[in-house]
Amino acid sequence: MGGGDRGVVPALTEGTGARNRRARTRRTQAERRAASEGRLLEAAATLVATRGTARASLTDIAATAGCSRGLPTYLFGSKEGLLLALADYLVERFRTRLFEPALEQRQGLPALLIWLRVYVHGLRGPELQVRAACVLLGEALGSEPAFLPAINRLHRNVRAMVEHYLREGIERGEVRCDIDPQAHAALLIGTLRGVSLLAVTDPDSLDLDALAAELVSATERSLRA
Repeated sequence: MGGGDRGVVPALTEGTGARNRRARTRRTQAERRAASEGRLLEAAATLVATRGTARASLTDIAATAGCSRGLPTYLFGSKEGLLLALADYLVERFRTRLFEPALEQRQGLPALLIWLRVYVHGLRGPELQVRAACVLLGEALGSEPAFLPAINRLHRNVRAMVEHYLREGIERGEVRCDIDPQAHAALLIGTLRGVSLLAVTDPDSLDLDALAAELVSATERSLRA
């Protein structure tokens, strides 16, 4: 009987170990895929920023990322799929690396003012990512109309976020209750898009520190209850 017990335990242990090894393998495969996607998206940002979308081929993106030539198609399906993923990637990168650490769960008017300042300061770098985002925005209106739905979705999401801050500010008594939050959100986003274009095309003409301070001050004066 004792010998039978000794025979069962190793079998159970081996089964558990095999399952653990398979789980580790699955996680490693997912991590490798995410790393490959990240390298390709960073390479795409670099080439889109310096060449535009038309001259950023999948072959060149793969070479810049140090990946096999077929990997972009395998992971994203097509060049259009990769560039659409790039738009989402850039937005998520700015959100997680710039905005969330600065906001620290603030709400209402304080959150909006910090967000505006961080947005303008972010235009000085990372330069390639900022330029890539602006190229995608511009080419959605020209050579790459397939991007337009993604760009419109991006704009709507950002406007909705700003509108949310404004409504929070009204509820908290920080923002004037006679403003139109939806219209004011569109006004602020339109201003920032224009500033972004200036920062990319003629950066030496702008003092971004002064511009951020003036934008925040003017916004607070116009909104403060």
